[in-house]
Amino acid sequence: MRNDSIIDINRRTVERFLAGTHSRNIADVNIIDETVAEKITCHGFPGFSIDDHESYKTFFRVFRQSFTDMDWTVHALVADETHVSARWEIHATFSGDFAGVKADGRRIRFDGMVLYRMERGLIAETWLHINEMVLLSQIGAVPALGA
Repeated sequence: MRNDSIIDINRRTVERFLAGTHSRNIADVNIIDETVAEKITCHGFPGFSIDDHESYKTFFRVFRQSFTDMDWTVHALVADETHVSARWEIHATFSGDFAGVKADGRRIRFDGMVLYRMERGLIAETWLHINEMVLLSQIGAVPALGA
């Protein structure tokens, strides 16, 4: 039997987390303090070791300094008693060096998916999958993909 109240709590937690970590106001990453468990395990964040609130905030600050004027769309959000998953798309300006590539101010678009494991209404573990080939080809870190 499903517990809809737990599902609703998990869904609302992730919605708040995503709204804060992907808003145009970088200070909004402080939502991590309210939505993430003290000890967090993160997978799929190349170059980052994330295991607590401050390291998670650092990731979002670095990422958002490289990709500004972000427009963030969640195309699907699915929740159950223990997990929430989101399929998303980002349009942003490449305004800070990233992956060894000098920023050039161009607009880019990439997408991905994320799965969150929830504990007591908080995010306890994250699996992130960014469409890295699309992102890296758009910023010039790898040759453009064929048509």
